[in-house]
Amino acid sequence: MMHSRNGLLPALRFHLEDSHFGKNTVLTAEEIKSVRAANDGFLPLDYVFDKNFRQGIKENDREFYERIKDFTLEDFVNDVMELREKLDPFQLLAAEYAEAEKSIKRRVSIYWKEMLGVLSFAMNYPAKYFSAEDMLRLQKVLMPLISVVIAYVPQSSAAEMLAMHEAGVLDIVAVGDDNEVEPVETGGIIYHYSIDGQEKHEAFETFVDCIGQPHLSFEELPFPGLINNKTVSRARLYFRDQNYGKTLHDKGNEKVKTDSDGRYYLNVPGITINDSFQVVDEYNAFNERIYIMAVPFIGGFNPDYSGLDFGEAASALVIKSLTEVFNAPK
Repeated sequence: MMHSRNGLLPALRFHLEDSHFGKNTVLTAEEIKSVRAANDGFLPLDYVFDKNFRQGIKENDREFYERIKDFTLEDFVNDVMELREKLDPFQLLAAEYAEAEKSIKRRVSIYWKEMLGVLSFAMNYPAKYFSAEDMLRLQKVLMPLISVVIAYVPQSSAAEMLAMHEAGVLDIVAVGDDNEVEPVETGGIIYHYSIDGQEKHEAFETFVDCIGQPHLSFEELPFPGLINNKTVSRARLYFRDQNYGKTLHDKGNEKVKTDSDGRYYLNVPGITINDSFQVVDEYNAFNERIYIMAVPFIGGFNPDYSGLDFGEAASALVIKSLTEVFNAPK
């Protein structure tokens, strides 16, 4: 039995036109600066969605572009998710298996899925410049779709899953966001979740946690001296619409706080870093000696890190910064 928040299975690997996920599509520092200057210091998520997703669709799949050209980000996600949620997950897996097999044999990409991967990669680095409300949209609207579509499960794994399901030994259940795993001292676990308002409690002798790397909080940084000396600071994003921030705060959202000037901001996971992955203190000054690439502590400013692609690009930025530091006049 597999447990999933939304009851969806991941999408399959297909032929990619660009296996490096559009590294040239990452917004330049000059473009980010220009866009922020026109948007109260923020980089709008809608701008990134149009530039790194919709325009790529326009170039590569005109028919699909005509269907989604007037969609908002929410419209697009709802359109795609509606179909996925209507179909039985294994029925959808079988259909996507056939689609992916055709893509690989013909060496033709499924462009909207590839561009979603490009969007995921391209938005990761400038995400620290999103407003708090755009980060909330990203977390609640876009990331659930991205996490499913760009999983890129291998064909062989999908074939095994389909065979096991047909044999009656593999199934999936949607458990929503309010689920809990309770370890049992004598062995196994009890899984608590609810379906249509009915609470369920199921015992399992074996439980495999496949959630992945969780975000860790500012307080969990294993170097208390950095916190006590205020060398590092908590990652936060300010609200562009302060009234919206106030509304969330008044409703009891514990992640929404106010600074010494009364401005509302959203606490996000981990610590503050700059574009070179250097830590930033509470006075917005970076530390040229301390870099952090540990995924659990930069998830607030880098919400969608993607394995080797992320590691390569991040390392290049750190190397560039170190080179500048070492070559600077003493």
